[in-house]
Amino acid sequence: MPGITKEWKLKMTENELKYSIRIDSFDRQMKSWSNGSSVTSLPFLVGGTEFEIKIYPNGSDKEASGQVSVSVVNKSDWDVKVKMQFEVGKRKTRGTYDIPSLNGWGWPQFYAHAALWKDEGAMDADGMLAVSATISLLWEEVTEARNNSEISLKECKAEVEGLRSEVGDLKKKIEAREANLVSKLSRSIDQSVNRSLTAKFKTLEVSSKKTSLPGPECPVCFEEMKPPTRIIQCREGHLICQECKEKPQVVICPTCKEEFTGRAFGMENYLRTILD
Repeated sequence: MPGITKEWKLKMTENELKYSIRIDSFDRQMKSWSNGSSVTSLPFLVGGTEFEIKIYPNGSDKEASGQVSVSVVNKSDWDVKVKMQFEVGKRKTRGTYDIPSLNGWGWPQFYAHAALWKDEGAMDADGMLAVSATISLLWEEVTEARNNSEISLKECKAEVEGLRSEVGDLKKKIEAREANLVSKLSRSIDQSVNRSLTAKFKTLEVSSKKTSLPGPECPVCFEEMKPPTRIIQCREGHLICQECKEKPQVVICPTCKEEFTGRAFGMENYLRTILD
């Protein structure tokens, strides 16, 4: 129960489990809680059957008043047979019982309040009580409804596994297509940059025949980018001087809005050849 208990479980075998509950302020609950009021554990499975544990600080009914009562509840739709043991401090109580569907079995007079206060290790100085229950499932009733339910569960699991396989295949296909698209896009960008550079080289070759050869103009500061100016290019081959590119407000190519790819070493070398 949230705020009252701390719970944990230890699976011993497929059909045996130890469930432990630590109940804070149990001393106050023994005094203030009415008969029949219980601390109930979280549901848990042993084999295919769902159980829960109930601990009654002031007895499960009026006849058990002044006692701590404990029980195990079969929350499933079928009957079971279990061997169970409850343990508090040095006290242990065990037995083998048939528990019908949606019913419980336990010990109404498991621990008297007076003995609980007196026995060493039963309850600590802060009033905390630690209870552990070991439950061994000896037999489960197999009803038609349960059998059909288990068949449906197996079919659902098989269908889920089939869907997982299909999803895995689709994921592989998508990854392959993405890789193919990235490769095509990369080749297209390289070809575009090469065409742009080739066109610029041809333009510069024609202009080099003139007496005064101008260098390419930066589209931001409008200064000629002559050696030793460092030149940066974008994916489309547009050029910008490095000084302008390093300005905080210049994050993409002002001409085509594409990302910058780095130094235009080819252009810088070409300009040095024709302008120096």
